[in-house]
Amino acid sequence: MKAFLPEQTRISQVHLRTARLEGALVFYTEVLGLRSLQRAGSHATLSAAGAGPGLLVLTEDLNAPPCPPRSTGLYHFAIRYPSRQDLAHAYHRLVKSEYPVAGASDHGVSEALYLSDPDGNGVELYADRPRSQWNWRNGQVAMTTEPLDFDSLLASTEGQPAPSNVPPQTDLGHIHLHVADLTAAERFYHEFLGLAVTQRSYPGALFLSAGDYHHHLAVNTWAGGQSPPGNSIGLISYHSLLSPTPSATRRLRSDDTTRRDRLGTSSDSRPERPLAGSAARVITAADAD
Repeated sequence: MKAFLPEQTRISQVHLRTARLEGALVFYTEVLGLRSLQRAGSHATLSAAGAGPGLLVLTEDLNAPPCPPRSTGLYHFAIRYPSRQDLAHAYHRLVKSEYPVAGASDHGVSEALYLSDPDGNGVELYADRPRSQWNWRNGQVAMTTEPLDFDSLLASTEGQPAPSNVPPQTDLGHIHLHVADLTAAERFYHEFLGLAVTQRSYPGALFLSAGDYHHHLAVNTWAGGQSPPGNSIGLISYHSLLSPTPSATRRLRSDDTTRRDRLGTSSDSRPERPLAGSAARVITAADAD
């Protein structure tokens, strides 16, 4: 089955549970450069532009247990920068803050930095390469994991100092989840939600997208199938924003379970078992207004 979701579909928001809101805010605003949009009690919303819908929602729970290291849930969510120069500036902000970087890779379709936030949530910072450089064959996009050329990346700034904040066009490029079962995940995200499988050659992983993007969502079984406690630190939910083409909107609105569901529902629209232990919500642009 081909994907029926349009190219404009994207991950629009990630909601995380944190053990200490102040520490998380320092990381996401002062180190990464996101802007505070709203704060009320134990909740905070951050964005790239300081206006409009938030990209990241943080909720503090002082009693929340840590997420077990080998369990389903968030592998990482990915902040996408408009250009590699902006990614280089992001790296300079990390160096200035003396914040550790766990990894850096050239994936062919993108260049990426990997790190963890103060709660241990995986965060990817990346910039896409021009689409003319992406290689597709039989509906599969070539993605590699090679060392990042830091010299080339940093040279893109041409000596310009890094601004304190991310560019307003910065958004969420994708989310990557630990799941219990790849077959069940493919049924849900491909057959049910309509994402196309764009890469299946990585052992224990699938990459899926709307339109011709390399991936909006990835799933893997690398952490085993144990479910974390329901109120543990980490991913609470994420939103996918759908540009409302008539065919896609009709299909997603044909049953209310497609509007807000637990990860792990099968193609018959009935919840069977959670794959990643967090809620996924698909909303249309009209609903987001």
